Amino acid sequence: MEGLAQDLTLTSFFQGRLKVYQPKKGYRFGIDALLLGHFLRLKPEEKALEVGAGSGIVSLMAALKYPKAKLWALEVDPVFVSCLKKNLQENQLKNPVFLVKGDILKSPFKQERFDVVFSNPPYFKVGCGRQSPDPLKNLAKREIGLSLKNFLKNVARLLKNRGRLYLIFTALRTAELISALKETRLEPKTLRFVHSYPGDNARFVLVEAVKLAGEETLVLPPLFIYEKRKGVYTQEVKAMLEGF
Repeated sequence: MEGLAQDLTLTSFFQGRLKVYQPKKGYRFGIDALLLGHFLRLKPEEKALEVGAGSGIVSLMAALKYPKAKLWALEVDPVFVSCLKKNLQENQLKNPVFLVKGDILKSPFKQERFDVVFSNPPYFKVGCGRQSPDPLKNLAKREIGLSLKNFLKNVARLLKNRGRLYLIFTALRTAELISALKETRLEPKTLRFVHSYPGDNARFVLVEAVKLAGEETLVLPPLFIYEKRKGVYTQEVKAMLEGF
């Protein structure tokens, strides 16, 4: 993208420990990406892949939080690939993230390559909700050319036996998500619903699924973003925004 540097803004996170460039206009990551980054769990030496990494905030969080894990970030859009490159250079983390330009439908990786896959996939089917005039927003939020089930099928191929998938998704499609996970041999093991504030309907669901695992699901207490409607962040979310 010509003049990319002039089209980006720089945001500092976690008391300056992470700095993230992202497009000034169009799609910008939201609090759902930060929630996923905190929900993700990695062990030393595990190989982990972020699918649809965008500007890389979740991969960068993982690299900071888990310095002994081995991380890859897969992204297809050239604007976000440029952002990701810039962010990796800017942060100079001890644990490098290996950037791969590519599409999950034409994965450059061998089957059963990873212990963990994590993603913030598109929430809406094509034709649902308001269309954005910005193509990057539509690519990030709508299943353009890739349905939820096909996304999960391709993720399952990349995961080892007992490998884990972490994702955040719209709560409105929870039943469909659980059905698609089970169809693709990814058993939902941990769920946590995210609400804007106490008394509000769930907005997101955080999911940990395990490939070829048994049927048993732990539902964690709900996560509230704000203390009340139009209120301040809860203490839990404040702690997330400050660091680990």
